[in-house]
Amino acid sequence: MRRKNEEVTVTERDLELEVQALARRIADAGGDQRARVYRMSWWSERVLAWAMAHPDFKTQLFRLVDVLPACRDDADVLRHIEEYFEGVAAPKALDVGIDVAEHVPFGAHISAGVARRNVLRMAHQFIAGASPADALPALERLWHRGEAATVDLLGEKTVTDAEADRYADRAKELLETLVAGSAGWPERPNLERDPWGPLPRANLSVKPTALSPLFSPLTAAEGLGDALARLRPIVALAREAGATVHVDTEHDETKDLTFELVRALGAEFPDGPQLGCVVQAYRRDSFDDLRQLVPWSAGALRRPLQIRLVKGAYWDQETIVARSEGWPAPVFERKAETDANYERCARLVVDHAGSVRPAIASHNVRSLAYAVAYARQRGLDTSALELQLLYGMAEPVHDALISMGLRVRVYAPVGALVPGMAYLVRRLLENTSNESFVRHRFAEGRDLDDLIAPSGVSELDLELVPQPRPVGATDPDKPSPFVNEPRAELRRPRPRARLAAAVGAAHGALGFAAPVVVDGRELATSDELVSIDPAVPSTVVCRAGLAGPAEADR
Repeated sequence: MRRKNEEVTVTERDLELEVQALARRIADAGGDQRARVYRMSWWSERVLAWAMAHPDFKTQLFRLVDVLPACRDDADVLRHIEEYFEGVAAPKALDVGIDVAEHVPFGAHISAGVARRNVLRMAHQFIAGASPADALPALERLWHRGEAATVDLLGEKTVTDAEADRYADRAKELLETLVAGSAGWPERPNLERDPWGPLPRANLSVKPTALSPLFSPLTAAEGLGDALARLRPIVALAREAGATVHVDTEHDETKDLTFELVRALGAEFPDGPQLGCVVQAYRRDSFDDLRQLVPWSAGALRRPLQIRLVKGAYWDQETIVARSEGWPAPVFERKAETDANYERCARLVVDHAGSVRPAIASHNVRSLAYAVAYARQRGLDTSALELQLLYGMAEPVHDALISMGLRVRVYAPVGALVPGMAYLVRRLLENTSNESFVRHRFAEGRDLDDLIAPSGVSELDLELVPQPRPVGATDPDKPSPFVNEPRAELRRPRPRARLAAAVGAAHGALGFAAPVVVDGRELATSDELVSIDPAVPSTVVCRAGLAGPAEADR
């Protein structure tokens, strides 16, 4: 037994040495010059650098970025700039714009124009094009430099059927454009094949919440049916054209329904096209989700499901919602835990490569190196892995992976500025956060040894069950024993099932009596209060006894 444990220890040590060496190789391959996070104008570079160092300014900046497309004119833009940044320390680059507006004729137009132009430049860094046709040249450039792409149609969480119909129509148009536009590109064998067969050039990513306004837990059946109806023609086109359809996973409450949608598509299209989905490693249940998806893919699909393993982009929302409701957080609350779980999930998908197609999506060079090193240790050719990166982010990492002959796919959003704002703000928040590898390495030049060190979190730590947070007193200024009871977490299957069962059981008990009880004994009364079901007035819910003065005295 000791010998076996020693062998495992040696293997783990060898793996860690290879991870460290490979991470350094990726980090150093970009050259000696210090890489920048953003390739923008001097104005934008300075403003974003200031945002990383000043949280109050960062909050207001991203509020401005979010609202800018809805501003009516230059005066409206300037008013928002002045209101958002009043009393907030701002860099001179922004002060100049406000001062010009106050002291120079037509200054408002100059300042508003600067703000609009630089936000558009930020958007253009992360968004491949406003339309499918606009995006094709950028996608072709990626292909020529050795990178494939999955194209994300911007737009999420529709609120009307008409919006969902437009999203589906745009997705179909985008897929048709990708298929036609990529047909003439030169052959790239390392991008077009893995050990399990051909890989389509045209690869479309869609958001389920954009396919139905009812895509949520409490309207799951209707939302799933609507999403399937709108997605079915797109998937049929992908099968005919030889393309990939990838279903993105979004915020917490739609995660389970998203996987139901993937399974439903697999049941209807078991022979293709190539399907994919996302698993978010910052989720506490992500490892269990993988353990269910892997055997399903192996048994239900002729082409292995491509699983894009990400860390997750909605951490702030998930933690804030859970905290406000008094629910357990669905995500790990420490970055070290997410990093450790990412490596655990990467091992699982690599161990089952062939049952699924592993796609390792991260800018963290340790996470990328870990997956590649582990695949090599398992005897897999590196073509068994796909490494995915965001469009416009950390280009030295892109360059390093390409130079090493690894298969790289870029997640490239396409869409107009207004629907793209949610994506843009999310990317800016993610990559200027205190925990961001991109910020630490490329903006701050942190020591690489610290950034690629193991997380120090064990698998036992990852299995700890999170506890609900106390909601707190209703009036913090007047402490009292009373606190609100958290609402049932109906976004989870089990609480919904319990509620449905309780409703079903209650129906059979309607018409019950609730007599007056005095000193533990039921008393008959001459009068009663009859409660009826307001939805079905003929149904009596309860006949309650009415106490009179004598009963009250007793």
